[in-house]
Amino acid sequence: MVNSDNGNISLSLNNKPIGLEYLVIKNNTISLSANARIFRENYKQGFCLNTLDKFTNHLKNCGLELYSNYAKETNLSLVHVKNDVEVGFQSLSDDLALIENSKYFKVQRDNSITFENKNKGDLMSIIFYDKHNEMTKKNRPKYKGLNMDFDQFIGLSRIETKLNNWRTVKKILGTRNMMDIMEQKNINYLALINILKDQPMEIPQLDLSQFKTISQLDDYARTKLLFEHCDGDITAIQRQIERYIGKNTKPTYQMKKVKKMLPLVQSPEGRIMKSIIKLKEQLKE
Repeated sequence: MVNSDNGNISLSLNNKPIGLEYLVIKNNTISLSANARIFRENYKQGFCLNTLDKFTNHLKNCGLELYSNYAKETNLSLVHVKNDVEVGFQSLSDDLALIENSKYFKVQRDNSITFENKNKGDLMSIIFYDKHNEMTKKNRPKYKGLNMDFDQFIGLSRIETKLNNWRTVKKILGTRNMMDIMEQKNINYLALINILKDQPMEIPQLDLSQFKTISQLDDYARTKLLFEHCDGDITAIQRQIERYIGKNTKPTYQMKKVKKMLPLVQSPEGRIMKSIIKLKEQLKE
């Protein structure tokens, strides 16, 4: 559909291909939103330097031909960076459930776990999920019509850093330029390292002798009771504490104690976070 107004031309697509959400030409500026489904059988590759030509050809087939250096003059307002890793999601999720970082909200679901930046000015989140489950069950209709073998995603976990406005893109990546961003490496690795800040990869077996005072033992017992009562939901634990100390008092001090004891409560037999270690190694390659 083409509209003309005061010499300006805007164009939108009624029969747009899968993966192209919108495309508008107005005031000599092209604005578009697209995701990797536009590549169909090459979906797994995603947007990268190796698929730029494929993307250009898709737009050409829609009637829009871009000049060869367009990527060097393109600014991005939203960026989702993904990596598919050979780490089983269940074991990865179990390890990530032990991680607490004061800068992120953590939301855990059956087939995903998300860390969302608490800074409201940064529209940033890092999500880990079972990619095969997402494609074949949770969001199956989204992939309808793609000539793709879903079995290639069996056993893969996806980590995806989402930067959802241009200010966040600029702040986190240092640029909005499409080519500069595509040439950057290890973005998800750096996001993971930020989440894991000061987090040891080995949790020792619970030893009561490490509690030097009766107060520390009380802290452990209280955390264990709240953890079991609230099914491990840290938000529910905080609400439970607020019931006892009153709404006019912030539970900062009490929650600090809970978070200190939480790894021991979650994994009293001790644990090496093998899935996270494996994830770090693959993302750093």
